Parts: sequence; structure tokens; C-alpha cells
Amino acid sequence: MSAPMRVVTEKNWPTSCYHSFLRLESGTWVTGEIYPVGREPGKVHGRRIITDPRSLPPGIDLAVILVPARFVAETLEICGQKGIGQAIISTGGFREFNDQDNPAETDVVNVARRYGIRFIGPNCIGVICPGSGLCTPFNPLQAGRFKRGPVGLIVQSGGVTTQCCYRFSEEQVGFSKIISVGNKLDLNEIDFLNYLLYDEDTQQIHMYLESIEDGRALTRLAKTSEKPIVVFKSNVSKTASKIAYSHTAALSNDDRIIDCALKQAGIVRVEAIHQMTVAAEALQLPALRGNRLAVISMSGGFSVILGDACERYGFECPSLPRELLDQIEGFRRAGVIHMSNPMDFGDVHDLKALAFILRRCLALDDIDGAVLSFMYEPEIAKIFGEQIGTPEQILNFIKRLSQEYNKPIALSFLGERRYVEDFKRTNTFPVFNDPVESVYGLRLLRDYWKGRESRKG
Repeated sequence: MSAPMRVVTEKNWPTSCYHSFLRLESGTWVTGEIYPVGREPGKVHGRRIITDPRSLPPGIDLAVILVPARFVAETLEICGQKGIGQAIISTGGFREFNDQDNPAETDVVNVARRYGIRFIGPNCIGVICPGSGLCTPFNPLQAGRFKRGPVGLIVQSGGVTTQCCYRFSEEQVGFSKIISVGNKLDLNEIDFLNYLLYDEDTQQIHMYLESIEDGRALTRLAKTSEKPIVVFKSNVSKTASKIAYSHTAALSNDDRIIDCALKQAGIVRVEAIHQMTVAAEALQLPALRGNRLAVISMSGGFSVILGDACERYGFECPSLPRELLDQIEGFRRAGVIHMSNPMDFGDVHDLKALAFILRRCLALDDIDGAVLSFMYEPEIAKIFGEQIGTPEQILNFIKRLSQEYNKPIALSFLGERRYVEDFKRTNTFPVFNDPVESVYGLRLLRDYWKGRESRKG
């Protein structure tokens, strides 16, 4: 937003509810004024609480409303009279209590239409923009704690929004925009999907939905999208459908039809927040255009586990050329390397040897990508010194190889979690939490590119 942004917050309960929102005035890039409005006079974060919203100055861009449901329409009316054209209604207590029309809800919609106000909600936590610093949730979330990154996130539930923020951040995946849409009385997932498709900061779009407002529009946009779209669609059982009415007023859908429609549109479907984070990491890798993988592990046991995972997710592990296997023999230290695919890399802790093997495998026409399960412990690194390299050196060389051959390398590390976190924090190259997860990530990547190619065909 080029002009300074002015925000009015409306809250009719204690000032503690202001604190999270008003944090955006410090440590962020948001410019302009914030006007807290409430029934009780006082100050919060040094700002005077305005008790009469009619005394607000002109030029306010956005109203964030958190008042009892019966007062929302009245509050929105005042916003309209003050020329405020955009609102986030965080208040709950509308249609989510049952599936019947709610008079308070109808009043809100009528007021918004009368004044031309576009709004998000109700029953949501609004938006977080790590780039600008805008952060409207009333719960203790701060834009500054979330990294800027490639993911645009659209979520129907406020609680799921919060959990997604935490889980993605733990995996060192950053956000371009985070949008909690709630009951979707006005703006819905289609509006924000259309926006994110043209947002230069967004490279992939993730959505958690309990209902789909316009399936045709969703699939139409997805079919023309150059950006990956990942959907976690819940509310697929009778039990969940009953709960959803008490949560975000979601309507039940035929899950078989939804699954088929999403697949035909090239949308990647997942079934858990964790799977969303895996998809976010996998979709940062080069395209996977086939099922044939070279699998390398520094543990014999995990070579077996990886072989099972490859078969489970529909991958093949082609036999490697005899000439290549003979060359690999030269790297054996104690005869531990198992000459096959999947390959047990045994006790070879040498980046040059690993680089040679990966290069030769990725150069093969019948190999579409690689899985690498690497063992790293500081004690091992001390023993082998420069041969094994630092976390940054390891990730940089993996990244260069992946880019050079334009093939994905699904990387995971065997070792203590705290050391794996060191690799993740470098943010140089996607690192999966365990070997099986890395294969699952390649499955999501393959399915995305397969769907994309079928759309073009």
C-alpha cells in the first residue's frame, strides 16, 4: 500500500484484547495510524482508546472488528458512514452455531452491500503479511516471527491458521501472505486464490478448507495456474460435518467428487497440516517427471526402509550400470557399501565420493531424481574433517547438483534432531525430517507435475 495505512480496531471487552493487534506498530514496516475503539476509556500501548467511533478521522483504510455478534452490523454501519471500505470481522457467533439463516448475519451482509464494504469473516483472525508487517489476529501472533517466503496460505479456521503458522515456521518455510477467511460471508477462498495467483511474492498456494464455495471457479483457476496449489480439504465425514457447523459453518460435500475434481485440476491434495509442510518443501525442488529414483543411504537399515517407501509411493529403483558400480567400488573403506539401488553408502564420509556418485546417477537418462539419506554428527565431522564438510557446504553442493541436472534430490539427515535443525536453519536447500518423508515429498512433487502436464495435454 503506497499511502500510510490507518487502521481502526473495534473491541468491546478488556484492553488485553488489543495487545496482540497493536504490536504491529513496533518492529514492523507498517506506516500510518492505528485507532483503538472501545466502550471503556483508557490507553493501550500508549494509544488512547476512542469511545465514540463517530469521532474517528477520515481516511481510514481498514477496520478490524471484534465485538459481540449482535453489535457487528451496527459497528459496520458506522464504518460505512466514515468511508471505511474494508473490514475484517473476527467475531464469532453467527451461522457456525447451526445451519440456519442467522438474522445478525443477514444484517451484516446488507450493511456491507449498502456501503460497498468488502470484508473477511466473520469468525476469523484476518491476515498476516510478513513483508509489510500487517498482522490482524487477536491471538498472540506477530508478523515478525514468521519468515518471508514462497507460501501463500488461505485457511478457513482461525485455530488451523495458527497451527499452520507454527508448523510451517518450525520447518523453516516462509510465507508471502497468510489469510484466515472464517465463514466467508463476503470474500472467500476464490477471491484470495485469484489474488495470490498474481502476487509476485507467492510461488505456491496452500489452502485448508472445510467447504468449497465455488468448485467450478476453483478448478478453473487451478487449471490455468502456473503456481502449485495444495489443498487440505476436511469435513468429509458425517461426524466432521456436524462439528463444522459449530465451527465455521462449512457445508458437507461429496468427498469422492471433490477428490476427482481436484485431481483433474492438477491440485495436490493432502490430509494433514504436516503433509502441507512436506509439500511446501518438495515443491521448491526441480520438476520430477517420472517414477525412477536413485536411492542412496548411509544406513543399511534405512536403505531397506527407503526401498519399501519407494514401492509404496509408486516409484521404481532401476539397476545401476555395471560400469558405475565398479567405479563406486573404489570408494569402499571397509567393504560396507552395498552395490545396488537402493545403495547402502556404508562408512564413506566423503563429499567428493558422494558428489561423484550423485553426478553419475543424475546424468543417467533412466533416473528422474534422487533420494539421499545422509548421516551427520559433529563427532563424525571431527573425525573426517574436510572430507565431510560443514552443513552449509553439504547443502550448497546438493543444491548445485540438483540445479545442474535439473532433477530433484530429496534430502534427509540421520542424527540428533538438534543437528538436523542446524541444516534446516541455513535455509539453503529443503531438508526433510526423515527418509520416508523425503520419498513422500517426491510423490507429491511427481503428482503435481503429472497433473500439470496432463492439463496441458
